[in-house]
Amino acid sequence: MIEVVTSRNALLYKDALADMFHLRHRIFVEKMGWEALRKPARIEKDQFDTDDAIYLLLTEEDGTVIGTHRMLPTVKPHLFSDVFPNACAVRGVQRGEKILELTRTCVDEERLDKQATEKARKRLMVGLFEFCLRAGYEQVTIFTPTDLLFRYLLIGIDIKPLGMPLDIDGNKQVAVIVRTDEQALAAMRMALGVPEPQVHYVGAPEGDALHLAPAEPVHRVAAE
Repeated sequence: MIEVVTSRNALLYKDALADMFHLRHRIFVEKMGWEALRKPARIEKDQFDTDDAIYLLLTEEDGTVIGTHRMLPTVKPHLFSDVFPNACAVRGVQRGEKILELTRTCVDEERLDKQATEKARKRLMVGLFEFCLRAGYEQVTIFTPTDLLFRYLLIGIDIKPLGMPLDIDGNKQVAVIVRTDEQALAAMRMALGVPEPQVHYVGAPEGDALHLAPAEPVHRVAAE
């Protein structure tokens, strides 16, 4: 399942969050070489992992985190506003109460085989659109590989580049803004072959993401 974790329910997810930060360190530091973020404790956290952050955690049945998204409100400091404003040189940095920034997406490729990794990525993407639609967010900004930009357009996603492509970690990435409405969710479900609901949470007042709470809190010992 994919669980929603915010500052309001983070205490229920201490172990899962610890797993997530360890996973991010393994992916972004140890695998991708982001040495500036290396820490002796092998956790990857930056200045944007604050109480404003919203996390989607993809977990196995035993609660082990195998994938994650981090989402940041664009009315607060975020990567495009504070670190990569040059990536948005054409349309400018997008801000708004109903716009999130998506960052730190990763899947545990060491734990999962190639097929399971691909399935996890698809579930996380559908989960993102589900969450945004339910929580009242209308758009998401994100870095995406340039080839994926054209794939999204082909399946009918409303996606617009915010600037020119940049070389990020040896790959051409472009900052984009994506509409996350019902049509987009339906298109993603069909294109990725994920018809089932992915995100599990107790209902919340419409448009108030921080009231979202998970249906089944995870209680277990954090992985070493």
